[in-house]
Amino acid sequence: MTTVLLALLGLTILLLVASSELEYTLRRIWAFQHKHFRRQAGKGRAELLSRLGRTEQYQVDLREIRDFVISLHLGTSMEETLSGALSQAAEQLKNRGVFGERLYKHVQTRLSIAPEQVIEGLVEDFRSEQLRDLVQRLEMARDGGISYDRALSLTVEQIQDEIRGDIRRDIQQLPIQLTLPMIVAVFLPAIMIGLFPIVITFLSQISLRFTGG
Repeated sequence: MTTVLLALLGLTILLLVASSELEYTLRRIWAFQHKHFRRQAGKGRAELLSRLGRTEQYQVDLREIRDFVISLHLGTSMEETLSGALSQAAEQLKNRGVFGERLYKHVQTRLSIAPEQVIEGLVEDFRSEQLRDLVQRLEMARDGGISYDRALSLTVEQIQDEIRGDIRRDIQQLPIQLTLPMIVAVFLPAIMIGLFPIVITFLSQISLRFTGG
């Protein structure tokens, strides 16, 4: 009987320790599987669109667009042409993911037409409203409506505001996302501790019956 009680006590302790890490482990497994399936789905979609003769739509983080525009801003502020700034940015970013690869490709194929055409190509690839706004501002700068410095600085400010807005929304949603893990972490151990005496009493009764028999 003592061995059974010790075994149950050890099992309870193990479950209490494991419950605090269960939610974290499940999140890691879900994140890995989600990335894997998303990557496979992306490959399949790209192949299908290629067969249908349609253009693949890529994903890009706002921070990547911001860094790209900042690079253009720095380039033009150093008395470099927009074409020169685009070439420099393409060289810097070409090995930094899909955005850099697409930028480098469009610089190679479209820069000779017009620098705005390079960004138009990125708009087609990423369906980005921020890049579309940038094209409009650069066209205004080309026509003398505003300076290139102003066009680029306005775009950087716009993207920074949107990034800050996304961060605020994530912070506001954080309590909701943490509710279920908190329930599991707090109440599951409490329930197990509450059930432990009941289990012990039940096993004791069974042991007494067998001993009495």
